[in-house]
Amino acid sequence: RKNPAEVLPLMINRKRTRTKPVSTPEAYRLLASFDRNTWHGLRNYTMVSLFWALGLRTAELTGLRVRDFETGHGKRTGLLRIRGKNKKQRALFVVDRLFDALVRYLAHPLSPKRKGAALFSGVRNRPISKNSVQKLVKEQSKAAGITPVTPRVLRHSFATDMYHRNVPLSAIQAMMGHASTSETSIYIHVSDKLKALALDAIYIARRLSWE
Repeated sequence: RKNPAEVLPLMINRKRTRTKPVSTPEAYRLLASFDRNTWHGLRNYTMVSLFWALGLRTAELTGLRVRDFETGHGKRTGLLRIRGKNKKQRALFVVDRLFDALVRYLAHPLSPKRKGAALFSGVRNRPISKNSVQKLVKEQSKAAGITPVTPRVLRHSFATDMYHRNVPLSAIQAMMGHASTSETSIYIHVSDKLKALALDAIYIARRLSWE
């Protein structure tokens, strides 16, 4: 029998302001706003796709190298090797449309070809800066007509979507590169209805324990 107290980390009040995730329709609107007929548009579309589909940190994305994306793991399936905080590494599967997007981006004549080159380059073929990425995501979200979005918002969106898809908290923790599930819970946003149901479950369990 499940312990209803397991949902407690999701309801802990923290001083840090939470970031409201974008809805799936808003995310699609943001992605659709990029002009993928240009190299810059294709690059930016691919970066935002990785933020939303894999929940990467900004520093993790800007630190990616061409060699970190591996194809050959199945039909429309690849692997992306991430270097996270404290030099911790993890591997994430890249499938279907995200896989297609990365393959198309790398096939573009202007995209980097050397295995050791930055996957996403900016000025003078250097790795695109974190500030540049954050700025372009925010500006593009405005152009798409949605509430300003940042890479962190997309990371929150990833965690929340995975949770609503009934992915175990421990699995979300592993995908996001967190040290604990309590850290992961900060990124998960649940509706007031779900919070109420969780509180009811805790209350009922507490009553039963005294009977």
